[in-house]
Amino acid sequence: MGVYGVSHENAHPTETYARGTAAIRDVLTRQRLADEQKIIAAARHFGELAREYGIGSEFRIVWRDDLRDESMLRALHCDLIVAAHPKPADLPSGWSAERLLLATGIPVLMIPAGWGGETIGENVLIAWNRSREARRAVNDAIPFINSASNVTILTIDSGRNPERFGTEPGANLLEHLSRHGARVEIANITSEGAPVADVILDQAAERDANLLVIGAYSHPRTTEILFGGVTRSLLSSARVPLLISR
Repeated sequence: MGVYGVSHENAHPTETYARGTAAIRDVLTRQRLADEQKIIAAARHFGELAREYGIGSEFRIVWRDDLRDESMLRALHCDLIVAAHPKPADLPSGWSAERLLLATGIPVLMIPAGWGGETIGENVLIAWNRSREARRAVNDAIPFINSASNVTILTIDSGRNPERFGTEPGANLLEHLSRHGARVEIANITSEGAPVADVILDQAAERDANLLVIGAYSHPRTTEILFGGVTRSLLSSARVPLLISR
């Protein structure tokens, strides 16, 4: 499914000075025509990609900037959201990867700006701590994991918390993924006092990973939802694609 968000946040400043019914109508008409041209171009490009890869597709248009009413996003039914990070400037303000994940519950494949890799998911690194969110992320990443040339289950400081990680950290997940036909190895790393997010990113770079699978953590504070510290650091610093679930 392709979803195109229409935003007027970047309209030319002179458009805001229109006065009188006729002038305002003229501005709205020009904006509408410009929007229609953008939508036609996006729909054509999306359709060409779907035909090239032989997949069924659906193209939807969202005509609002404000995601405080998230009912239209909750009505979306798709397997994966692909989002750039940081958000391209011409998208509505609420359409960040984090916001889309929270609004829809659909896993997000986040592509960092400047990433120049040709393939995604050939070498997968799973940040694993046996949490519910991490389990969900692994489940959502199964199509990538099954087709990867190599999959690494990464645990950090597992020896400090044997009740969480078990006596053989990552072993049960390795068995589970191996039954799916994945080629999996385990890396149990100690942080040596370094921030966990930094250790994950260092391991991703060292192993030449082109997909990092993580579970996102969130904590409600009044009307706001904030991601946990490790997730937030990964979102801001990762230089490889992230598959995020919660």
